[in-house]
Amino acid sequence: MQLACPNCGSRDARVSHRKGLREWLRGCYGACPLRCRRCQTRWVTSVWESASWKYARCPKCYRQELTTWSEHYYNAPRLTKIKLCLGATPYRCAACRCNFASFKKCKEKFSWRHKERPHTPPELASDSEVNNLSD
Repeated sequence: MQLACPNCGSRDARVSHRKGLREWLRGCYGACPLRCRRCQTRWVTSVWESASWKYARCPKCYRQELTTWSEHYYNAPRLTKIKLCLGATPYRCAACRCNFASFKKCKEKFSWRHKERPHTPPELASDSEVNNLSD
């Protein structure tokens, strides 16, 4: 599923309204119209395009950067509670903060931690030290 805008490359997309009967019928088979929030470009993408259909995705924004949530801190809707009783995993979308349950496994685990930066060599002597050495 292509979530990046074909025009500007931004991943800031939202689900667009379906226009007409044809798009509604295509939606039944996994075609989703999306609209870029930055440049307003509209495109249709399919959940069957890549192997990502095997993994859990947010039902609102279709992203796969997910974390988990605890039933202790969130009162889930009845259908979500039933899924959890049947063995589904509780997921939370990092982008739109939607809590849901899915039987599929998570492809990308979202983390707020920053990647470790590569080691930078120590700075050269400061200008004052260089001036003192030259005198």
